[in-house]
Amino acid sequence: MKMLPIATGLTLFLCLAALAQPVAPSPKPAVIALVAAVGDKLSFVRQRQGTGSHIEPYTRNSMPINSQALNFAVLRGLDKALELDEPGSQRVFLRWTAPAEVSAAIDKSHGARRDDLLLEALREHLRGLPMRADWDRIEAVLPRYSHLERQGMAGKLGGMGVYVQPLQSGSVEFDENGEISASSTNDGQHKTVNPKTGETARESTFVAPYFYFDRVTLDAKTLAVLSRKPQYDNIKYNDPYSGAIDVGRQLPVKDMFERLLTLAERSAYQSVRGKSEVEVGPARAITPPASAAH
Repeated sequence: MKMLPIATGLTLFLCLAALAQPVAPSPKPAVIALVAAVGDKLSFVRQRQGTGSHIEPYTRNSMPINSQALNFAVLRGLDKALELDEPGSQRVFLRWTAPAEVSAAIDKSHGARRDDLLLEALREHLRGLPMRADWDRIEAVLPRYSHLERQGMAGKLGGMGVYVQPLQSGSVEFDENGEISASSTNDGQHKTVNPKTGETARESTFVAPYFYFDRVTLDAKTLAVLSRKPQYDNIKYNDPYSGAIDVGRQLPVKDMFERLLTLAERSAYQSVRGKSEVEVGPARAITPPASAAH
């Protein structure tokens, strides 16, 4: 009987042993549920001339909206980012609106308590969804309140809205209706974007759509909060060639809403991929399942 060389026999043995080892199954693609609840109101905050009193130098108003277009923009941004960040993952899209009693409680609350009330209401809703058993985690985008002034924006902002800063440093003149008629200086302290050309400059006056939010990651089975990442985004617009004396009138309402949609999608994308990347535009159709609607 012809004997195999020891080295050859050992190699053959190792190969057979390797074949006999059980092959680990490929990891199951993650199933991620996505939900956005930007709220049913847009805030409009406008700087006004200070009076030296305890009254803050801003006027604040809000407008009710059907927020589903904004929620869908957020979902598109998350979907695109996770498709790149976790190739092969499956995304499930949810639609949820806070119940009226929760919205009323939030309106009566102050500061971070608003954010906590909304998150707990969402978790309560999710507890009633049996399909959670098929998910690995949930990514939720929820409005966040900020008491502080940030990046030249007013304080006490939250969720989505528009901030108008019409006052320049220096001498400011007002007409009989209280509107700005002229000013003598411009210190150019904020980076602004020309809404028509995309060119950047540094101006004191601007109109800025903003989106302040938390991206909250929940364990799908336990609904434990795995992470809560705040993000504060805005784009300051100033058209130096506009004929409007008041910077707040440089953008029509329809145009402003389109820019809010773009901001919502971009911000959601960047909350996953980072601010060095920008991805907005058409994506695959998102149809939230009726069973997940509130």
